Amino acid sequence: MKSRIMLAVMLLLAAPFLFGLEKKEHLSLDAQGIKHLEIDAGAGFLKVVGINDLTNIEVEAEIIVRGMREAKAEKFIKDKLELRLERFDHRARLVGKFKSHFSLFNWGEKLCNLTVRVPKTIDLSIDDGSGSISLNQIEGKLKIDDGSGSIKIEDINGDLEIDDGSGGIEATAIKGSVFIDDGSGEIRLQNIEGDIRIDDGSGDINVDNINGNVTLSDNSGSIWVDTVSKDVIIQDDGSGDVKISNVKGRVIK
Repeated sequence: MKSRIMLAVMLLLAAPFLFGLEKKEHLSLDAQGIKHLEIDAGAGFLKVVGINDLTNIEVEAEIIVRGMREAKAEKFIKDKLELRLERFDHRARLVGKFKSHFSLFNWGEKLCNLTVRVPKTIDLSIDDGSGSISLNQIEGKLKIDDGSGSIKIEDINGDLEIDDGSGGIEATAIKGSVFIDDGSGEIRLQNIEGDIRIDDGSGDINVDNINGNVTLSDNSGSIWVDTVSKDVIIQDDGSGDVKISNVKGRVIK
């Protein structure tokens, strides 16, 4: 009897992963004359790569619904998925997310994973709900508003602004200023050609090889700063170790 009960419980817990549907969609838009791309993404990963001489904005969407039988998952995608790539004069907008929904039996994952290829010179604005973000090879400005999930950025030739709820942030090889307002999570910045300003709720901060001023405010977590060409200003350090070395300018605490 106990074994039957245990089996029933295990099947109930596994149900969200036994059923579901995965499908892929492709979107494309002529990028000639487009200077700015806005991305509105929900749950799922977002990967954006800049490509030299690319003439289109290309999107590969991986849509995953688990916890439903295939027919029901198909209907759910049809009713709830927002997936479109549109042009508005010199601006484009990509939406890839599920509409808000409520169910007493809302088990399983509903994800819209996005892989986006863009011309390298485009500016980007990203509003992301949850899931990891990866950006590289972009020569425009970046602005990110993220709810949760890790952020990894590499090889950007422009200013970077991040407003993040939670999740680690890693940025490398940025030729521009960096501003980060972060709720929680570790922050690692390396090889930055510009000023840095970080306002952090909790989590360690590690910055290295910065060609500019560094201004930090951290409520909790350790701070490590190494190799800075100008000033380092610690406006607030609630708790945690502070280690600062190889600063050519002033260190102000």
